[in-house]
Amino acid sequence: MNTKSIQKGRLHRISLKFLIVVILITGIWFRFTNLDSKVYSFDESITSLRISGYTWTEMVQQDFQGKTISVADLQRKYQQINSEKTWRDTVKGLATEEPQLSPLYFILARFWVQLFDPQVATVRSLSALISLLVFPSIYWLCWELFRSASVGWMAVTIVAVSPFHVLYAQEARPYMMFAVLVLLSNAILLRAIALQNSPTTSKLLSKAVWSIYAIALTFGLYSSLLFFLVVFAHGIYVIITENWRFGKTLIAYLLASAAAIIMFAPWIWILVDNSEKIESTVGFPRFSLPLMSSLQPLILITCRIFIDTHWAGGIIKLGSSNMVTDLMRLIVMVVLLLAIAHSLYSLCCLTPKRVWLFVLTGIGITAIVLIVVRGVADRYMVPYILAIQIAVAYLFTTKIAAATNPRQQKLWQLGLIALISSGIVSCAVSSQSQLWWNKYPSSTKYNPQVAAIVNQAKKPLVITHGGNNITGKILSVSYLLKPQVQFLLAVKPEQVKIPDGFSDVFLYRPTEALQFELEKVQKYNITPIDKPDAGWLWRVEK
Repeated sequence: MNTKSIQKGRLHRISLKFLIVVILITGIWFRFTNLDSKVYSFDESITSLRISGYTWTEMVQQDFQGKTISVADLQRKYQQINSEKTWRDTVKGLATEEPQLSPLYFILARFWVQLFDPQVATVRSLSALISLLVFPSIYWLCWELFRSASVGWMAVTIVAVSPFHVLYAQEARPYMMFAVLVLLSNAILLRAIALQNSPTTSKLLSKAVWSIYAIALTFGLYSSLLFFLVVFAHGIYVIITENWRFGKTLIAYLLASAAAIIMFAPWIWILVDNSEKIESTVGFPRFSLPLMSSLQPLILITCRIFIDTHWAGGIIKLGSSNMVTDLMRLIVMVVLLLAIAHSLYSLCCLTPKRVWLFVLTGIGITAIVLIVVRGVADRYMVPYILAIQIAVAYLFTTKIAAATNPRQQKLWQLGLIALISSGIVSCAVSSQSQLWWNKYPSSTKYNPQVAAIVNQAKKPLVITHGGNNITGKILSVSYLLKPQVQFLLAVKPEQVKIPDGFSDVFLYRPTEALQFELEKVQKYNITPIDKPDAGWLWRVEK
């Protein structure tokens, strides 16, 4: 009987390891499959513009002057590496036009594209590769927190098929780099504190680890300004765990964080020097006391960590919206929120203060600050999302392992299967879709239909008018158009003079000023040819 029990336990462990490997491989496959199938979003096209070394201003000054330019030439100049620009121009473009974006990812992306090619799949593959570092990073963090390999593997399994991680692993933006550096800095901090408090650790080793922590913070700040939230959360954690005493650990943390901020000082100076540009483009965070408007998206984001099968961002799509489907969506959200709440409760009850406090500061500081400044968005909530996933991993690991009877254990196992399955289904659905909520539907929603109409024309001309605000939209839709399609771009409506020789002339997202110029001044007939409520594509005729 004892031999059979040992064999059964060994078989169970082998089956579990095999299942984890299968889920991990599935998650990796989702990250690299159909990399070029989704629309290239506004933000991603701006990433490629930064990689090229050109700026919005240069693009407008050189090619928004009422002259025609083909899609192929537009992309060759502003979406690909060229000999006229270097990586320094990439940094300069960010510094002068988007200083709120730290430069590390964009520099790395430029070298990546230079090494391979500027295709959509290549640019996005950098984020996909970086996202693989999340697996060892979150495992290490769980080990530092719980000293449990089981919790680490559970976290890896959950993250592998998390819709959030898979979606942003296929985004040509720095969010996965941010996630990796959040995890690494967290793990290094815990290791540094443990060594600091160990009487057997040499001072040299302790100083070396704190130095590595300072380097990790520096890389984090150069990956995203939101990393300041991580630095702040770490400070709160160290102060509380040190019982508000100015001890060696707090001094080491302050020195490491000060060193990181000093190394980040050049970009801080750029931020201060270009503060007017930040205010005019994205604006500074505004403190706001009414919190309900931020709590709703926070709840949605929290649930979307685990299930996301609705392209517009509504967690699950169950046919047309009615009372029954809305009730089902509500039930799913409530179950997920209760599971997360139970995870946090169990964490606080079953783990030492140093563990639960670390997870709660990661969740609380990020959530509170972004709610107050009304900056709640999935891509900004990375520390919050990672901390919740770790808490959920701990819940399922402990509940399955500590179940007092087979029935209770089976119930928790079924819950875990449901959680993992919902992630797999979500990733499978989104991987086959051309458009998803993270591609900013307000900027890209009708681009596939627009491109289908324009590409059917024999020799089309697409006209648009605007300044820096329209550049990303033009570059985004250009990826769906045939290379020979011609654009006529203009800053002012009166610069638009339609040349002869085109079979069809279209207006793309025209302003009222451009419509007035062509219809009232130049006496053209213009009619919308896509959805009446969209107004993204108009036909121009004499």
